Amino acid sequence: MRKTFKKKQLTDEAIPTVSLIDISFLLIIFFILTTTFQKGTGFVTDIPGGEKTQQVQQQQKTPTIGLQANKIIFNDDTVTLQELRKKLAALNLDQQKDEAKVVMLEAAENIAYQDYFEIMAMVTAAGGAVAIIREKGSR
Repeated sequence: MRKTFKKKQLTDEAIPTVSLIDISFLLIIFFILTTTFQKGTGFVTDIPGGEKTQQVQQQQKTPTIGLQANKIIFNDDTVTLQELRKKLAALNLDQQKDEAKVVMLEAAENIAYQDYFEIMAMVTAAGGAVAIIREKGSR
């Protein structure tokens, strides 16, 4: 007597997952064996301290020219046009590099254009670059 086995037919709803476990474990083992771990490379840097000496702060201070009604202020000192020309020449702006050439120019609203232009021309003739300070709301 012979026993016959019937094939179990899968329905459309059933998904064969028996071999899926084998494949996933094989993939995990494959990726573990073939992966290489590299140590990240970087560089060592020194972070500057938070304190500066007074001399260094004085050297890095950007010269500022303030134009107000009937007076010129250069680094908190009231000067004439001749004194300003001498102080700009003493800064040796034409021999400086990049940011050291910058001279800040701050003018009040009621300054005549001729005075403003004369100061800008003086800074440019001394070899500097003019940076204009403008208040919020001004044109």
